[in-house]
Amino acid sequence: MKYNKLVSAILLVLLVAISACKATTQTQDETSTDIPVSATISEAELENTNTPIPEEVDSSSKIPVIFSHDGAPDDIAAMLYLSKHPDVEVIGVVNSYGEQDPEESSDEWAAYLYEVLDMDAVPLAVGSVTPLDPNGYEFPEGWRTSANAFWGLQLPKYDGEIDPRAGYQLIIDLVNASSEKVTILVTGAQTDIALALQEDPQIKDKIERIVIMGGAFYFEGNIAGMAGDASNDVAEWNIFVDALAAKQVFNSGVPLTIVPLDGSDNFWITRALYDQLTTSDDPGVNLLAELWSREFEWLGGDFLLWDLLAAVAVTDPEYFTWENGDLDVITEVGDFHGQTIVLDGTNKNNYFAVDNDLSGLYTYIIDIYLER
Repeated sequence: MKYNKLVSAILLVLLVAISACKATTQTQDETSTDIPVSATISEAELENTNTPIPEEVDSSSKIPVIFSHDGAPDDIAAMLYLSKHPDVEVIGVVNSYGEQDPEESSDEWAAYLYEVLDMDAVPLAVGSVTPLDPNGYEFPEGWRTSANAFWGLQLPKYDGEIDPRAGYQLIIDLVNASSEKVTILVTGAQTDIALALQEDPQIKDKIERIVIMGGAFYFEGNIAGMAGDASNDVAEWNIFVDALAAKQVFNSGVPLTIVPLDGSDNFWITRALYDQLTTSDDPGVNLLAELWSREFEWLGGDFLLWDLLAAVAVTDPEYFTWENGDLDVITEVGDFHGQTIVLDGTNKNNYFAVDNDLSGLYTYIIDIYLER
């Protein structure tokens, strides 16, 4: 493992991550985000009291899922959830651009996937190492160094090979080979799915929907001054780092289910939640418990988790409150780069979460982890 840089990386990630978490603790009522006039929608369009939830899972068959992630601690939790859920069949995993360097963390993610979770039949491919957006950004270096080292967790040794296909090509091949429409879960940058749609536009007809953790619609962003000289109070990191790719995905015509900060920025991991994991002897659950224990130390207490909720939205959208709309991303350089916006409320194929059933989520996620 790439462990030799961990000590210095942890010190840096502690300081950076504390700032990031503090930046996202405002409630929706406290937020006062300046939005350009072109991004606003009328009061009538905001009236959406009868918005349905995305189509619920047919429990008679499993959902084929491709998981594209960027190596955050959230993604370790999301991967465990997907591996445990009885209605999910993970058919592929892409190490994507974002919090990790996709190539650097591939050995660790292979060990997690194959040696810890025993998902030997699932191909793992390395995604694009750079954004599509010429004005794209990177996560802070301390975050990426720690993500590349799988956050310092000890993993079993894996001597096998990573799938040789590029991440976008794996997506294309798996979608085309599937006898059912595929759901794609993206919890990092949209780079690889955007590349796949560019290379083979016909796959959009074979995608059930793209489920995304990203964006902030009526909520303040979480860049928090940590993107160099960028002055930005409205964007969320996963969209911000490759806004052009996100715009292409938003405008692709594929149905979207988005869990933005609006519907996820209240999900705190508590000691009480952690204590329930410690009752398990499952290797994947034990590894997650160890990660959460370290995060309590790094962050000085309870901490927020986001990507896991997008995984729940794949299987159980009823835990969220949804609105519909035509959605877009601002790609122009400036203070609104990466902002996600609602153009109007007419597109009933796109959903974005504006709230969640917090207590229900806590109970349900633990039940899935412990296979109760």
